Amino acid sequence: MKNSLKTLQRIQKFNIDEQRKILVDLQVKQDHLKVELVRLTRGYEEEKAFAEQHPGIGDFGAYVKRYLEKKDALENGIEKLQQAIEEVRDKIADMFKEQKTYEIVDDNRRKREIKEENDKEQKMLDEIGTNTYIKKHEAGAEK
Repeated sequence: MKNSLKTLQRIQKFNIDEQRKILVDLQVKQDHLKVELVRLTRGYEEEKAFAEQHPGIGDFGAYVKRYLEKKDALENGIEKLQQAIEEVRDKIADMFKEQKTYEIVDDNRRKREIKEENDKEQKMLDEIGTNTYIKKHEAGAEK
């Protein structure tokens, strides 16, 4: 039981570390999409300013259509990654609860072993004390 709890704790820590790596990866991907969205918006603002200064050059309407499509795709990607991040966070929280349970069980087992050992020592000391008391009284009765 002792070794199996330790093994479960090690496995759980490993699994938590793996989930943390997944979480970091998702957050990095989401950050990249956010940066790309800012870059896209900045480009749109530049194109808009250019179109206002130079009317009749190019097709700003077609640009706006492509901009909106890209913007929607980036926002959807960011939202999907946010959902995935929340799921991984929930999974990590559940794994921490499970790990804490293993630690509590292990701690209780250790406390019980210490108490049993202390009880054995106390019983042995009580027997020694009782035997010593009996021997003193027997020796005192003989005199």
